[in-house]
Amino acid sequence: MLQPEILLSPLKPAIPAQGGTLDIVVRVQAPDQPADQAAKVTPKRLALVVDRSGSMDGEPLREALKCVAYIAGRMTPADQLALVVYDDEVDTKLTLRQTPSAATVEQTISGIRSGGSTNLFGGWEEGARQLEGGVPGTISRVLLLSDGQLNCGLRDEEAIAQHCSDWLAKGVSTTTVGLGRGFNEDLMIAMARAGGGQQYYGRSAKDLHDSFDEEFSLLQALYLRQLDIKLVPAQGVIVEPIGLVQHNSDGSYRLSDLAWGAEAWIALRLHISPSAAGSQRDLLAVSLQANNLEGQTISAHAGPLSLPILTQQAIDALPAETMIEQRLLEAEFAQATQASLELVKRGNIEAALDLLTSLEARFARHPWLRDKLISLRELTISDRDMMMKEVQFSSVKMSRRLVAKEDIQYSKSETESLMPAFLRRKVEEGKGRKRE
Repeated sequence: MLQPEILLSPLKPAIPAQGGTLDIVVRVQAPDQPADQAAKVTPKRLALVVDRSGSMDGEPLREALKCVAYIAGRMTPADQLALVVYDDEVDTKLTLRQTPSAATVEQTISGIRSGGSTNLFGGWEEGARQLEGGVPGTISRVLLLSDGQLNCGLRDEEAIAQHCSDWLAKGVSTTTVGLGRGFNEDLMIAMARAGGGQQYYGRSAKDLHDSFDEEFSLLQALYLRQLDIKLVPAQGVIVEPIGLVQHNSDGSYRLSDLAWGAEAWIALRLHISPSAAGSQRDLLAVSLQANNLEGQTISAHAGPLSLPILTQQAIDALPAETMIEQRLLEAEFAQATQASLELVKRGNIEAALDLLTSLEARFARHPWLRDKLISLRELTISDRDMMMKEVQFSSVKMSRRLVAKEDIQYSKSETESLMPAFLRRKVEEGKGRKRE
């Protein structure tokens, strides 16, 4: 099994003698996929769970069912598929089976009609049960779609997230897809994070195709899952995570699932006590534990990061590492935009717009963040509900996104790019690529 590599990359390659802070990025890089691995197809066991409640009537349900057919059409004979729909009742349209024919899928979805309330947990739970008993070397994932608030069945959000975590421990992960303006973004994000999957949303039903495309391309390229890193600071060093990180109960941090040839990362701020100039100092060691697709535990270690101790004047003269600076700005963006969300929730729109203007100046050196802030400003003026959803999903994406090992310079929205969908940088997370 090819091993991942852990890189400890500081913004500047030295620390101040009088003490202070040093920002770094811990990067976990996957090897490039070997030629003999590229021909292998990891069997996927997918349970598509689709909201058919009354609010999905018309185009939303039609487009959601087109996504079902699209995903089924991309699966191989080695894969398995289940289809569950729900309103206030749960209906398993296809029990888990070898990928059905296009004709079978079309016949099945043609009879689905909207109506009723939203038993979201009941639908999700039935999808998870369909996937119980998976074997090593396969991927078992529930893909949950909803456009509304849960209003029947289990409604305790913390309890639902805990169920997602419990099923992840049994090998069944959860990805969530929200549609439109009525879904509960806090719940959908919490379910995905606890369930070890991804979170997406679409402003319109047609945008959902892009989310499913991104999910499917990630599943096809997976290298490691459930990546947990432990940070071991040296004496006199305190570690502060930057951005929206996911803490584990044992003090480690959960990173995104990792694809071949890609990089997962976390941004940190080290608070360092004073020390004598002219010497070298150890700062941080890192260990990684993850699971490969066969269910085996993979471990890796890095560090300690050791840097020279210089005067502040000498450090000020050193250039910052551009790629690390850009990544740190992304992590800060995830936290900074949360403040604008809170202002909009309180109805203080002018203050939110003022804050976004100040953030445009702060992040002006980062073209992608600049474009996202312009979009958020426009949404704050025209559609506050969608602005709040966009902030939530952008913040999570910014803190957890995979990047190519050789990160390509951003010039415009990459929604239409030919790069793998899970690597694209989008101006609006809720908008998908144009389709005929």
